[in-house]
Amino acid sequence: MRVAFTIILNGYNHLIHNNYYQQVAEMFDLWVIVEGVSNASGSTSWCNNLSDKFHKNFLSNDGTTELLDKMSSNSKVKILSNKGGYWSNKDVQVNAAIDEILKYTNKGKLWQIDIDEQWDISSIVKAENELDKADGKTGCFLSNFYVGKNQIAKGQWGEGTVDPYRRLWNWSGERFLTHEPPKLVGKNGPGLLLTPKFNHYAYYYDEDVVFKEAYYGSYEGLYKRWQKIQFNRSIIPVRELLGDKIWWSNTNTLIHYMPLQ
Repeated sequence: MRVAFTIILNGYNHLIHNNYYQQVAEMFDLWVIVEGVSNASGSTSWCNNLSDKFHKNFLSNDGTTELLDKMSSNSKVKILSNKGGYWSNKDVQVNAAIDEILKYTNKGKLWQIDIDEQWDISSIVKAENELDKADGKTGCFLSNFYVGKNQIAKGQWGEGTVDPYRRLWNWSGERFLTHEPPKLVGKNGPGLLLTPKFNHYAYYYDEDVVFKEAYYGSYEGLYKRWQKIQFNRSIIPVRELLGDKIWWSNTNTLIHYMPLQ
């Protein structure tokens, strides 16, 4: 069985981007979506707690909740929310997803699909086959990391060349020890770098960049810098986006102008 889980808050733009919410529902036997605001604790205690402007009664305020209500008519899509309050943290959110999945199966291919990430079915099948051929437990990936409509980050930050993204497991019912980094309880085995890449639209929409400036520590001025780099037509260092206060700015990451085809 192929199952996926996603944490979401104000992800409407990503759900409708390329009609992706319909694609995910078709690619997986079960898709569990956990909506709502979480406190900054657990493995994301380094983040900031969000102000009320980012949610409505602890749920999304951009149309996500209403779209999820419509999506729930699909028997393969399960929506979880902590209505009326905060989730304790993202570790609790992902384990709520696991508890829901365990109602249907305790074995199979488990995928973490972050709301700003897009996959296609051929890449998913290829990754699963590569992981099985290597008799592996945890599959890791590089990403095409968009920091604008025509801007892609390449290197350690974003693309993930030093610490690739853990997104796939040969799963046997384990819960998560941490969400960041994603790590199951027990033996995860070495993370195997698999050949498929996914599209990561983390800094693609204005609203996401505004959110990141508020949520992540030491990101003051991020949105203004992001607006400026949209005019980049060459190759620039990542510090022009992230500023000087974040250690990622000192990595080998470069932002490349890549016009959309």
